[in-house]
Amino acid sequence: MFLRRALVLAALAASAQGFTIARVPTLRGSRSAAVNVRMADFDGEKLASMIEKKNIDHLMEGNRVFRESMLKQDKDYFSKMAKGQNPKFLWIGCSDARIPANEILGLEPGEIVVHRNVANQVVNTDMSLMAILQFAIEYLEIENIIVAGHFECGGVKASMSMNDHLAPLENWVRQIRDVQRLHKAELDSISDPKARERRLIELNVLEQCNNVYKEAVVQRRRTYTNLRTGFPKPRIFGFTVDPATGELNNLNFDPESSMSPEVRNIYELYDQNAAKEAYADKDEPYKKRPSTWRLRRMYNRQPAGVEPPPEDFRLKSLFSKLEVEMMRRKETESTLKSALEELQEIKKLLIGRK
Repeated sequence: MFLRRALVLAALAASAQGFTIARVPTLRGSRSAAVNVRMADFDGEKLASMIEKKNIDHLMEGNRVFRESMLKQDKDYFSKMAKGQNPKFLWIGCSDARIPANEILGLEPGEIVVHRNVANQVVNTDMSLMAILQFAIEYLEIENIIVAGHFECGGVKASMSMNDHLAPLENWVRQIRDVQRLHKAELDSISDPKARERRLIELNVLEQCNNVYKEAVVQRRRTYTNLRTGFPKPRIFGFTVDPATGELNNLNFDPESSMSPEVRNIYELYDQNAAKEAYADKDEPYKKRPSTWRLRRMYNRQPAGVEPPPEDFRLKSLFSKLEVEMMRRKETESTLKSALEELQEIKKLLIGRK
């Protein structure tokens, strides 16, 4: 790649100065047809334009075929897409070009939110991932999070080699080395290098599922949905994909058993049983938590595509809330009255001492 760029730059410079180069030497491997041209026929700007077009023309043609195909199936396809999205899944996968989420799962555009990075890592300092996690959970209200790794993963291979891959790549794969440390005994017991690599890929997926579960935004939503419906969502899944077969494998991740109770207690932010007792009003399960007060309206809004409740139901709900507020005010007034009476008694005692 470096040699090719050097040759093209040299050709551009020569062309700009009026020199003639008969032919750029043939390079090994695949190359753009635009490189093998007589430099006397093109000026530098024209040559650069030609190389660029040769590299992207097939993409523009592919887009044209895609649009025509979609419109042939449904003339309103793109107008429907423009109205918004209502996905049920968030896919956290590897950047590998062989692992496209929609195609592997057989889903249409708009049905899954996708985030990809090297070796499908879930790191709480990765602002890109944290942003999409919050957006998908709190605004799109997705119900399932999938962490997907794949066999023959370059990131995992890099973590297993005794090499410094230089920053920032080395900083990134160091996190997979931490997975090796956590599961060293199991990995050391596997003698076959290929089987050990495949097992590390699976363990890496499971550890990243744990990292998803540890996030406050995930636990907050799971607590809320559990109180409202009896089922904590979003659910968390760990998958592996085999590029050699295209097969998807469910690792059956379970947040309750993936960590020991002692370890899980370190990361648990909400006590489910205590929450059920504390939040008598199921419509507003967070009102007793000042830190999440600002999220109350967002968590009580209607999900996309759900019809609003009947008017009489909303009026009854509003009336109930007003009743609760009036009771609170009466309690406050009663407390203030008692406090004033106590102050009067203290004042009398002080006057009597004088």
